[in-house]
Amino acid sequence: MAQAERSQLRVVMFPWLAHGHITPYLELARRLTKTTTTNQTNLDVVVHLVSTPVNLASIAHHETDRIRLVELHLPEQPNLPPSLHTTKHLPARLMPALKRACDLAAARFGALLDAIRPDLLLYDFLQPWAPVEARNRGVPAAHFSTCSAAATAFFVHHCLHLDEGASRAAFPFEGVGLGGAEEEAKYTELFVMREVPGALVADRDRLLLSLARSEGFVAVKTCAEMERPYMDYLSRRLLLLGGGGGNKEMIPCGPLLVDHHGDGTDAEDVTRWLEEQDPGSVVLVSFGTEYFMSESQMAELARGLELSGHRFLWVVRFPKEHDDEDDGHVAAAQSMPRGFEPAARGMVVEGWAPQRRVLGHSACGAFLTHCGWSSVMEAMAAGVPMVALPLHIDQPINANLAAELGAAVRVPQHRRFGEFRAEDVARAVRAVMRGEGEGKEVRRRAAEMREVVARSDADHDDAQIGALLQRMARLCGKDQQASHLALL
Repeated sequence: MAQAERSQLRVVMFPWLAHGHITPYLELARRLTKTTTTNQTNLDVVVHLVSTPVNLASIAHHETDRIRLVELHLPEQPNLPPSLHTTKHLPARLMPALKRACDLAAARFGALLDAIRPDLLLYDFLQPWAPVEARNRGVPAAHFSTCSAAATAFFVHHCLHLDEGASRAAFPFEGVGLGGAEEEAKYTELFVMREVPGALVADRDRLLLSLARSEGFVAVKTCAEMERPYMDYLSRRLLLLGGGGGNKEMIPCGPLLVDHHGDGTDAEDVTRWLEEQDPGSVVLVSFGTEYFMSESQMAELARGLELSGHRFLWVVRFPKEHDDEDDGHVAAAQSMPRGFEPAARGMVVEGWAPQRRVLGHSACGAFLTHCGWSSVMEAMAAGVPMVALPLHIDQPINANLAAELGAAVRVPQHRRFGEFRAEDVARAVRAVMRGEGEGKEVRRRAAEMREVVARSDADHDDAQIGALLQRMARLCGKDQQASHLALL
């Protein structure tokens, strides 16, 4: 195919200001640009990924001539310096301020669109004003979800029931629900329906508006083989959205697994320690980048790990109140439970560890996880059984989905999520690590799910990304170029 025949597709990507959202967007950008360089279409995709300077600094090495990083400077807010224009290390009490600052940057985002003049916008659910800014400039926009289809469908189900004034109805997929209509409604109200003073966009409106304003389709980070029923249900529910809801085609993009080759002393120390352990003897313990455990939770978890009798690699994180690089390390030293001696049976790492590398190491026998969606996908990709301890937002639904698929054992929680006992943690860890009781079946199913995720991430990757690219091109009138495959 002659180079002169090729056309450029300029895409702006605007993920939420969180590492767990930026990473899938960046990986999708990498795969979209890779697809166009392997002679599969005559479209050259160029991605402009927009985020705050503090977020972009951590991914600067990924910038290429086809993936360009664009800074969005948020307006000043009290107690929210530029170093906290990210969810990393952000205290929970400042999350509303970060959302407000991002909302107030709508005009600045519009100015970036004026400068870039993209053909298409892919945006996240916390910025429902982004597609409006795009549409005002004649730019079509589509939502790319980094959450599971099951969790998205769950929250849409309950938000729509409240909108319709209908009697509360349980999520129709009992295996991933939260125990009935009343419990599910309370949970939805706690995390999605709450009122935040001074908010420019109500939390309950962000998801529904983002989905309603997505033109023609919604892209989802998922494997269709795992989540087809939830994707279909979500598509049907979106027909009920007003204001342009309409029929939404759900396009699975695969798990979008990222190879983290993290450099630095921490990664080297972790790898060296793992090499010294017996095969299948270590429990990886990590609760994501956005949740910080309380002192009582850490004490209970530490005791549970000790009671389990198994070796562990525990990744701990702490919030920062201001821009002091040493704060996290001081907090790590001061906040570990009194009397807890990890060196006797494990290793504690503050801040970051090469999670996918650890999961793929022969020493890793289980993953004690909060069940963030990317963590669930990475565990399944490695064939590592999970001990599920979800704490908030979409995590309980993801945990139930992992258990429904047979790849996880859940830790019982009491009264509300985040309240658990050391004995229950220890019991679940022992079951998975020793293959006792339900743990035996979980280990077998985890190995099977590895093949499912591998097929979606490898064999069908080109087909999935190619289908998304064609749909994107159709949305902005360049579908003839995208559908023209090279005859090789």
